[in-house]
Amino acid sequence: IMLTLVKLFSFPNQPTKVYVAWLSGPLFFISVLTGLGWVLWTYLGKENEWGDVNRVSDSEQVGCEPDFNAYPECKNSDGKLCVVVENGVATFPDGCSESCVNIYDSCLNTFIVWVGPLLVCALYFFLSFFCTFLRQDTPEAEVVNFGKLWVFLLFAMWCTASLIGAGDGVTSAMAAFTLTSFVGSFVFLAASFSRDQQKDKIEEVWGKLVEKYGSYLDVAKGLIVVTCSPVFLVYIVMSFMNQMVRKIGCPCTKNLQADDLGAWVTRRTRKQINGFRTWDHGKVFTYAIYWGMAFMAMQVLVSQFTLLFLSWLIEQMQDFSVWVVTGIMVMVGLTMFLLPPVPGVPIYLTLGIVVIASGREQLGIVGAILYCNVVSLAMKLFACTLQQKAIGENLSRYVSIRQMCQMNSHLIRSMRLILSEQGLSVSKVAILVGGPDWPTSVLCGIMRLGLFQILLGTIPVIFLIIPTVLTGSFTYMASMRLDDGTLEFPWAGTLATMMTAITGLVQFGSMIVAAFYLEKVAEERADELEQIPIDEEVRRAEEKDLQKRQACNEVRQWHVMPVWIRVVLLLSLILMIICCYMVQLFQEHCFLNYELTYTISEHLDGDWTNLI
Repeated sequence: IMLTLVKLFSFPNQPTKVYVAWLSGPLFFISVLTGLGWVLWTYLGKENEWGDVNRVSDSEQVGCEPDFNAYPECKNSDGKLCVVVENGVATFPDGCSESCVNIYDSCLNTFIVWVGPLLVCALYFFLSFFCTFLRQDTPEAEVVNFGKLWVFLLFAMWCTASLIGAGDGVTSAMAAFTLTSFVGSFVFLAASFSRDQQKDKIEEVWGKLVEKYGSYLDVAKGLIVVTCSPVFLVYIVMSFMNQMVRKIGCPCTKNLQADDLGAWVTRRTRKQINGFRTWDHGKVFTYAIYWGMAFMAMQVLVSQFTLLFLSWLIEQMQDFSVWVVTGIMVMVGLTMFLLPPVPGVPIYLTLGIVVIASGREQLGIVGAILYCNVVSLAMKLFACTLQQKAIGENLSRYVSIRQMCQMNSHLIRSMRLILSEQGLSVSKVAILVGGPDWPTSVLCGIMRLGLFQILLGTIPVIFLIIPTVLTGSFTYMASMRLDDGTLEFPWAGTLATMMTAITGLVQFGSMIVAAFYLEKVAEERADELEQIPIDEEVRRAEEKDLQKRQACNEVRQWHVMPVWIRVVLLLSLILMIICCYMVQLFQEHCFLNYELTYTISEHLDGDWTNLI
């Protein structure tokens, strides 16, 4: 509202789109000030940190109801919470468990208020870049890259929050923040164009999407189905009621045309339903189920069972020396590195959690973190050696290996030009650090490149390893408690979130730099790219795979499927939608509260299934 008033009174003759583009700098400046102010305020005093004591006292002040159903032992004789908070210190009378500080876990008001300035900082940051993209000279690729970075940061911060144990609060806060960001962005967008310009712009953007990403539209439609089906059903009911009111002839409604008299829903809804009928329902419903499976994997496997597995792993290794734990984790990490789809970030993150848990007594926390970074770098270099020598050089005669590297793709052909250069140029190091782990190392082996030079060019990956390991270490430290039940490192949760953001920036930045040099090679050395011979064996294998996919798509057509398969697919989709909504809306009733430092024997009565 304030920015709109400034526009009306100070720049009345300036086009709205130009004015909005001017806002990128001031909004970014406000974002930086807000973020720095919040970080400084957090560290000025212990009373400003988000810990158990502040959570209990703030929740009582705002009137949150304690969850005595989940913690019946925390009710005293007066029917109130047994924990006593005075002068920033929590005391537990006889019979009052230290776990009673978690009785306000379902109260999100205080957490959202505490983290509010950080969310406002991120919102201004988002809007500043959005304003930048309204300029005429902004490349379309930059808009796409920023969108990818934003999604990656939200996902990474959510994963970290889930491991810390603040998943519910952070998820709700992020949902509200993300919704606010997009609403604000659309308001800005609407204010930047007239109604006719908006319509033309939408048609232009949609045309570009269909042209560039037409093959992925069914994937997007599947996401819409699994997330918005209940909303669409409500929309149809409201459209039906609207149509009935129009048929009654109320004076405040539109007059119905002749072809609308026999319709049950409005003309717009009928148009949308007819558009839905043109979809490839078999493929869209299948993608919708895949989206649901991915959501359940994130909400259950990542948010719950990854936490459970890591706590079990820490418990099993607590009697081992840090050297034994290192050996076990290196073997597991190398195995994961040798799998094509697995990137290095989750491996470094896991090391940061497990090694500090077992090595803090022997090496101290700082020593354990430094040791973990060294081990992670050594494991990365050794994995690159195995991928290059054992797989790339020795197995390059197999078509399947070369096909997994996508030898004939434009990306790999550009990488071959850069990697074949003599010495260690910036572009070559960018590919070794920012390129996909498995294909890059295996490609180096197929090209018979020198191992020492490749390992030397891979060493800058330490700038990605350090924040990733710190993310895991701070995640574990955020769950550590003293004997009196208070958090030992109340600031660790905040640092874990900050390190997650830095990890995302470094990871995505290295990918952007690598993509820049690949694009540069494609433009400046197009003739050399064309001279690289096509791998005929790989080409024939890819053609066979394409024929198989086309045959599968033909038999998956909705009108070709037998009735019983359609029924099974629809039932699967309905059950998947129900499961997703249940886990999202009633998560506190689906899983027990569990933290990284808990043990299955003590907190789940020795049975891991009690988590559910």
